[in-house]
Amino acid sequence: MNPQAISSASPSLAVSRRGLMRGALGLAGLAAVGGALAACGSTPNGAATAGTNLAEIIAGAQKEGKVQLIAVPGDWANYKGQFEGFKKKYGIETPVANPDASSADELTAVKNLKGQDTQPDVIDIGYSFTKPAIDQKLIEAYKPSNFEEIPADLKDPDGMWVGAYYGVVQIGTNTTIVESPKSWADLLDPKYKGKIALPGDPRKGASSIAAVYAAALAHGGSLDNIQPGIDFFEKLAKSGNLASITSPVSALSTGQAAVVFDWNYNFLGMAGELAKSGAKLETQVFSEGVFGNYYAQPVTTKSPRPNAARLWVDWLTSDEGSEQFALGGAVPARFVQLKAAGKLSAEALAKLPSADVIAKIKFPTIAQGAAASALIVDQWGQKVAAL
Repeated sequence: MNPQAISSASPSLAVSRRGLMRGALGLAGLAAVGGALAACGSTPNGAATAGTNLAEIIAGAQKEGKVQLIAVPGDWANYKGQFEGFKKKYGIETPVANPDASSADELTAVKNLKGQDTQPDVIDIGYSFTKPAIDQKLIEAYKPSNFEEIPADLKDPDGMWVGAYYGVVQIGTNTTIVESPKSWADLLDPKYKGKIALPGDPRKGASSIAAVYAAALAHGGSLDNIQPGIDFFEKLAKSGNLASITSPVSALSTGQAAVVFDWNYNFLGMAGELAKSGAKLETQVFSEGVFGNYYAQPVTTKSPRPNAARLWVDWLTSDEGSEQFALGGAVPARFVQLKAAGKLSAEALAKLPSADVIAKIKFPTIAQGAAASALIVDQWGQKVAAL
């Protein structure tokens, strides 16, 4: 179930990775989910011990045999390629529970499944969920072997988490229906009446918040001031151009909307489905209002498979894992070093936003993101959703 971009979402609705693009409202999101996942499974036989160096971690991980993941569908940032590459190199399985779960669901699962074999070993959460995860002692420190090469704003200084990949807000247009807008001002043109959509409700979803942030940056706002973005979408709603959709891929395929905001790597993941419907997709990043953000991959506290957990994080930040993310359109955390060293293939580089766009991305701090989310929650219902 996907909460609509311009309708009030009931707190009883299920929260999905696709529908809400991994919700990013921190503690508010956690409270909404509650006990979504019940405890199940058996208790592991004995507590495993993590190795003290990479060689020991590899040996321990291969004995453990698998790393239990959650909320990473194969077509999200090319996680399918990650699964295949990891198994080929190490012979370790990567089962995924609840692929479409939200970040809030992930933290709930860690709490409910604590100490059981089904407890996730590693999670993949929106940036604003990192502090709640730390505060609730759901994750523990691990610095992968490439930790020093990961930019400071993509990791916790104590190693509580790293962000292995990030994306940038794009505008995707089905050009069989309308021509692509070239600027934010174009979005207010009457020819786009009922044709523009967010991927979800920004009171609950990371990619939708990102679109509002992008609008804010384009209209005199900043990472400390998302108000101009809210005001822009209020104007868009008043014009009648903002549409309500069920999901980005469905909207673009059926014509329910023709212009949709989303992460760049999600558009890449939609390509096959859109081709089947005959939709011609054109994506772009407006020159004004470039905004990107990351997802973090911490290991969970007292993981049943601590070596496999650590090896998975090492893989995601390795040269090979970075290549797989790039092939899926996600910008690897070590992008600058890898590109300079010629370690990303031409095919992978072709899937990424331009280097100029990537260079413009500035990530909000946890505090900035929390303040932006609070303002959206306070104003969106009256200013946008009610129109």
